Amino acid sequence: MKELGDLLRQAREEQQMTIEEISEKTKIRTAYLEAIEAGDQSALPDEVYVRGFLRIYAKVLKIDPDEIIRLYDQDDQKIMARIQQPDDQRQSVLERRRARRRKKRIRFFLFVVLVIAGVGLYYYYLSTIGR
Repeated sequence: MKELGDLLRQAREEQQMTIEEISEKTKIRTAYLEAIEAGDQSALPDEVYVRGFLRIYAKVLKIDPDEIIRLYDQDDQKIMARIQQPDDQRQSVLERRRARRRKKRIRFFLFVVLVIAGVGLYYYYLSTIGR
């Protein structure tokens, strides 16, 4: 996203426009425009809004909006690929959690069976004493 932001900032500066002017024309908050140019996705709203912002921003700068969205998608895919890479350590932690949960369920089930058996034996004992 940083490269895309640099491209937009460069185009804006070539046209001698300020962020405030772009904000006025596009009705996009200056904070969002600054975040786009800085490549700071954490300061941006949901992706659907960012895509809209990029399209509008590109039109004002007379850049092909489809090309900007394509660049955004490429950056987004790279980020998602990095996030979704399997991490062996993370996998082993998840497997250990699952194993612990399984053991807890088995212990609980055995406890319930023992309680039911105990109650059954108690009533059986009471019924044999009464005879």
